[in-house]
Amino acid sequence: MSLISNSSGMNEGKDVGMQRIRQIELGLMFVLFNFSTAAGFLIGPLTSTAGYQGWVSIFIAHTGGLLIACLSIAYVKKRQNEFLIHYGKEVVGRWINFIMMVIYAFFFIHLAGIVLRQATDFLVQIYLPSTPAWVIAGSFGLVIAIAVRSGIEAIFRCAAGFFFVIFSTATLVPFLVGKELDYHRGIALLTNLSLGDLVQTSYPFVPWFGEMFLVIFIFPFLANAEKTPRTLLWSSMISLLFFEVYFLLCILLFDEALMAHFTYPILEMLRFIRIGDFLENLDPIVVAIWIAGLFIKISILLYMAVFISSQLLQLKDSRPLSFSIGAVMVGMSMHSVKNLIELNHFITHAWVNFAYFIECSPLIYWAISVVRGRFLSRAQGGKDAV
Repeated sequence: MSLISNSSGMNEGKDVGMQRIRQIELGLMFVLFNFSTAAGFLIGPLTSTAGYQGWVSIFIAHTGGLLIACLSIAYVKKRQNEFLIHYGKEVVGRWINFIMMVIYAFFFIHLAGIVLRQATDFLVQIYLPSTPAWVIAGSFGLVIAIAVRSGIEAIFRCAAGFFFVIFSTATLVPFLVGKELDYHRGIALLTNLSLGDLVQTSYPFVPWFGEMFLVIFIFPFLANAEKTPRTLLWSSMISLLFFEVYFLLCILLFDEALMAHFTYPILEMLRFIRIGDFLENLDPIVVAIWIAGLFIKISILLYMAVFISSQLLQLKDSRPLSFSIGAVMVGMSMHSVKNLIELNHFITHAWVNFAYFIECSPLIYWAISVVRGRFLSRAQGGKDAV
């Protein structure tokens, strides 16, 4: 996909032809984006942290992440036909904007590497124990780099196609596992609530939903961009509904103590599903479909890093960077931590504060622009008075 250069970005950004992503495609992508990692990798840590009141922590985390994204969108809507990477230097200065964009690119590469490492560890532990992890990560990374090289339109079209397959399967699972649940545990969902602990149990998970702020970097690509907050709202409600349902299914099936010891609670739940004698377990089928959601999320994250890097280098085409930055992503995923235990500890502790800073940093642009606007208006008023 041909991208605008830094010198021509202001003018070309106003071209309606750039608005290639429809709001429905954006919404379907974010449903997959939020649900793919939340359902697969966060339910275990969430149960260890929040226990039975995890269903409330999920709601608070979703709400907090949506608020972060919408506040950032409220700022970029003022110049919705221009890229933040271009006009940001007018707000905070050229070098500060450059440094911030480098940090954003690193954040997206690092986050893509984290999700890739989670997917790799899952496949190695559960299905491919004799396969070297670097082979799986490298193969996955190659496919993702090819998707990124195909352009943002291809990723969003692919997400829209995968959505109906993934969520048709996700909708079917609760009906198949319902007879195995212990509904008497439902009362514990209310009796174990501790309002004083909700902030502590929700804090580590807000950034995973605040990742939706990434849309501000591709805002000119969106058709009807002014409707983006509404799109994020309904997509968040759908992903929240499915996440809540799966959390409740797991905790009613396993109980808090047992569920907290599972690395992948949903996988264990899927193994309780048996349809007749011809299909003992559904988990390989469901996992294969779920992996498609991870593919979409990692592709979007890597595309953001490639796009920002290409603009910093003033390239008209981002495709030459796809494989090189994809290789960096694979390297970071394999060498950032030693094992899954370190990765989960890093995600729920050190990474959280860094993610909060990055996801809330667009508000710094907003605050500086407000202060500068008031200062300039007062200076202009003083000149007029003279």
